[in-house]
Amino acid sequence: MKCKEVYLHICDNLDADLNSARCREILRHLGACPDCAAFLDSVRKTVTFYQSFPSPKVPRKAHRNLVHTISRAWGPSRKRRRRIAQ
Repeated sequence: MKCKEVYLHICDNLDADLNSARCREILRHLGACPDCAAFLDSVRKTVTFYQSFPSPKVPRKAHRNLVHTISRAWGPSRKRRRRIAQ
């Protein structure tokens, strides 16, 4: 595995099953690559830092609007709109 692949997949695997083939490959790479090991350490420290702050309080209406907007943008109808636009 190359560093670029580790960078692309490391966040996907922070909480993943460490026995998966990809995680084992990443762990093997991290043991041999100090740059990627430092990157992982930085990611973990960043996550820990942000988790130390309380979650922001979002008004219910704003939350509903956000969920609705995301659903419209990424929902099943998005594929139909893309085909029509092409």
